[in-house]
Amino acid sequence: MSDLTHTLEPGMKNLLPFALILCAIGIATGQEHPAVSSPAHTTAENPRERLGFLVGSFATEVHILPGRMMKQESVGKGTSEISWALDSMFLFVDERSVNSVLGAYKGYGLLGYDRHDREYVLSMYNNFGDHPQYRGSFAGDTLVLAARIPAPGKAFDQQVRWYREGENVRLEVLNDTGEGFVPVMHQVARRVRSADTRPPGR
Repeated sequence: MSDLTHTLEPGMKNLLPFALILCAIGIATGQEHPAVSSPAHTTAENPRERLGFLVGSFATEVHILPGRMMKQESVGKGTSEISWALDSMFLFVDERSVNSVLGAYKGYGLLGYDRHDREYVLSMYNNFGDHPQYRGSFAGDTLVLAARIPAPGKAFDQQVRWYREGENVRLEVLNDTGEGFVPVMHQVARRVRSADTRPPGR
């Protein structure tokens, strides 16, 4: 981990969980942003197929937005490899990126559908030792997941959103430290290699 990581506001190093996020702790920008209501439970006949738009090989561009610790936006480059795994029950996520705030980021994750709770679950692990778990569902065509993030002094809520943007996939990260959700990061993933987005054998 770089020396810069140690100087960040507590938890800020956790900023990515698909490029990723992980925690984006205390980078409140002061922007007003309305809170988003929890999406309804997914009722699709095969909810795993709805995750297909995330499958593929991508070149990523990560934008960490200005806030209390940074006056200017930070932009990083990386890659994302997302594929079906474990008999197509989950998506396996392999994320790597480099930027001036987090340094070199590496993350692995599993994203799947919990049939008992009828919601999607993302478990991420990264080279900073973080391992958040996000839960949620689709709101329209947007996958919305949320987690309670522990932080020194006070935990906060974090929300991540994925949706298709033409041939690209866009990820947005928002934090709520008590005054509503505020955007802290977004990522644009550009597909570099085509892939079968359907679960194999389904």
